[in-house]
Amino acid sequence: MDLIKIGKYIAGKRKSLGMIQKQLAEKIGMSDKSVSKWERGICLPDVSVYLELCGILGISLNEFLAGEDIEIDNIEKKSEDTLIQITKDSGRKQRYLKRIIIVLLIVMGISMVTFGSIVCKKLRQPQNYIEAVDSDSIEMKIAELLSGIDGTMMFQYNSRDTFKTLSIYLSEYQLGQ
Repeated sequence: MDLIKIGKYIAGKRKSLGMIQKQLAEKIGMSDKSVSKWERGICLPDVSVYLELCGILGISLNEFLAGEDIEIDNIEKKSEDTLIQITKDSGRKQRYLKRIIIVLLIVMGISMVTFGSIVCKKLRQPQNYIEAVDSDSIEMKIAELLSGIDGTMMFQYNSRDTFKTLSIYLSEYQLGQ
């Protein structure tokens, strides 16, 4: 359906009856802004208003949907053409809506996977852990100098929490004990 053609047809019929948009809107129980949108081809009236609008404008439903006056001997052919056009338009709109839904689902899926991976990564990170200090670091070189021949092991304790005191117990595994 050609919204602009139908809108111009409504406007032409309204003007030929000597009505302004507000008068037509009052007869239908709508706002004059709605009538303006119809006449500019932005949208169509609600289906429930079609028959009442056609009655006020003195046109048939077929003429309304075709957006033009239809001669009586040509009415059957024009009705068929209008119905075929409406069916095609409906099919196009359905395909368009399906594409939009698919795109939205893909975007939501990608967002969920991304969010899930971020949450999993955060949950997998250790909260509190001990790691050996790098043997080539300055701290380790100083500790080796101070410890003498016994050797030393230095560890860093990393925590996401803050503590006032921290007790660390050292256990050393030697020969199966």
